[in-house]
This record gives sequence, C-alpha cells and structure tokens, in this order.
Amino acid sequence: MSAPLLFKNRVMTPGPTDVPPEVLLEMAKPIIHHRTKEFQGIFQELSEGLSRLFRTSGPVLSIAGSGTTAFEAAQTSLVKPGTKALTIAGGKFGERWQDIYETYGVEQVQINVEWGKAVDLGAVEAALNEHSDISVITVVHSETSTATASDVKGIAELASKTDAILIVDGITAVGALPVEMDAWGIDALVTGSQKSMMLPPGLGFVGLGERAIARLGETDGIANYNLDLRKWLKSHANKDVPFTPPVGLVRGQNVALKIVERVGLENVWARTAKLAEATRVAFGAMGLKPASESPSDSVTGAYYPDGVSDGAFRAAVRDNHGMAIAGGQVGRNGDFKGKVFRVNHMGYVDAGDTLASLLAIETELIAAGVEIEAGTALAAAGGVLCG
Repeated sequence: MSAPLLFKNRVMTPGPTDVPPEVLLEMAKPIIHHRTKEFQGIFQELSEGLSRLFRTSGPVLSIAGSGTTAFEAAQTSLVKPGTKALTIAGGKFGERWQDIYETYGVEQVQINVEWGKAVDLGAVEAALNEHSDISVITVVHSETSTATASDVKGIAELASKTDAILIVDGITAVGALPVEMDAWGIDALVTGSQKSMMLPPGLGFVGLGERAIARLGETDGIANYNLDLRKWLKSHANKDVPFTPPVGLVRGQNVALKIVERVGLENVWARTAKLAEATRVAFGAMGLKPASESPSDSVTGAYYPDGVSDGAFRAAVRDNHGMAIAGGQVGRNGDFKGKVFRVNHMGYVDAGDTLASLLAIETELIAAGVEIEAGTALAAAGGVLCG
C-alpha cells in the first residue's frame, strides 16, 4: 500500500515508550538548581511516590543513568566479596547481568533457561542448597527480549530461607505488572525510566528492603564510586542525591507518577493485562506462534510466518502506518534476531494504540503474502477489549 499523507507516529517498542504530554511540558520548564529547597521538595515527593509504586515502606533510590546503571549499582554494592552470585538468565537482559559479574570477576552459579521459558523453581532451590556461599541472586521479572515472565514471588520465598539477597530486574515489570516488593520479600528491585515509568531514558531506580539495607552496612561490596549504593542511600535520607541529577527528568518522573496514582496502580495493571491479552488473542487468530511459553503482560512477541523478512516488515509498519515495533535480539544462549517481533503494552498506551498496531501488523503481513482474512486481528482483539 502507498504511505498515507498524514499519520500519528506511535512508539510501540518496549522501551523507550511514549511519554504523556503533561510530562513533556513539565520537563520543558526552566531548569532549577538541584542544591535548593525547591528541588529537595520535588525530590522528596518523587521518592514517596516511588515507594508507593514499588509497594514498599523502604527507600527507592533515583540514580542518574539507565536501568543497566541502576542494576549494576545493586549488583556491585550487594554482593559479598569472595562469595558467589546465582544468576538466572532466559534472555538478553538476564545474560547482561551475568556479563556484569563476569566483568568484575565474581564467581557465578548460572542457570541458563531456554529463551521463551521461565526458570523452574526447583532448579533455583537446588542451586541454593548446593552452594551455601551464594550471597546474591539476580533474576529478570519480565524478560523484555523474550516477552517472558518469571515467578519472582516464588523465587523470593526461596531466597528468604537463605542469606542470599534477591535482586530483581523489574525494568519492564514495575508499573506494568503486579509487583509487591515488601509482601513478596524482594530485597532489591530495579527499574528504569523509559518503560512503564512513562519518561525518556536517563533515570534508574533501586528499591531497597530491610535485608538489602543491612547488607550495605555489613560489607563494602565491590569497589565502586558513582555506583556505590551507600552514597545514594545516605543522601536519600537527606532528600538529596550525591551527584548532579537530571533535574528535568526528576520533575517529569514526579508528574508521571501522579498520573499513575490518578488512574490507580491496580487499574494500570489491569489495563496492561487486557491489552496484552487482546494482542495475544489477535496474534493467535492470525496464526502467529507466540515467542513465549510464559508470556509477560508488558510486551508480546510472536514469530514471523515463513517468508516474512524482519527488516522489510518492520520498515513497512513504520513507513506506512507511523508505527514503531521492535524486532528480536540475539544473545549467548538464544537467538530471536530476524525471527520475532515485539509489541509494547506498558505505560502511555491505550486500546486505540493497540488496535492501530494490530491493524498495521495484519495489513503488512497480508502485503507480505501471509494468508489472513482482512479484519481478523481487530475482530479478535475487539472481542477481548469489549468483554
């Protein structure tokens, strides 16, 4: 089909995601100095909102940098020198956390799961029983690269019976999926600003439970400077940060959290789940094979039908419909590159965006020669959204 003269550009990738206009307007306000009572008031308000979002009574630290920055800070600060880390990976980002510990020379007990599957709790329990010197566990709640969710609550129950600190990658979970940091016993929970937090990239967040705070007081962790969580925790107690923060992002994040609270966090979870269900049903109706056996509601992935080129397909979706969707990724233990595409359900996304993405996907699959009856995707998704 020929490209339309006008269209609304939609970002349906699982990060960066779209940003609400009122957040953009807040970030466009004149800069203020960060060592002032005005900034401290904004920062305190943000910190309190983050604790509510994380469902914790503990502190949530705001760190300048990406989700990777925040997770590396947690990894290096909470591991006991001379001990092992249990690292669970079933996708590109779980493998990244393994790479970080490899860089720092931390001995690992690795559980590598087939891409598209969730880790078996029995394997986690067996590893903890076999290695008493494990001091931290890393796991991804919602593996963005494979659109797969893990049983973090179950893993937290296992970790609570040991001295190991559980560090959870909640980068595409917090603010999208039910995550109960205190109730589940998560010791450290990390997310980033560019996913369901409805902000551009540039801020990482680390929630700390009682066991994690105690660990910070017991050990020096791995030698670090900017990423030493002890510095960030000390400043946080004074409504401050140890180093210059991205002031505009802090202000924007504060507004974004107010939007979530206005809607209601449980309502956000339910909306995300509904959009994900509608997408999965629509993909099934079009005959697409799901990328995950344990699907996350944050992002849905599907395999391409035979004969469909990843690059050409996503370019057509972008150029003909103003729609950005994501392709697959490649890692050490899995390869979805060129085989899978992914669609976001987090953050500033509604039913209209989801239906528009399904229409674009169906249209371009038909154009690529896939036998689908026109209207199949919208009919299937509409049955879920209207139900």
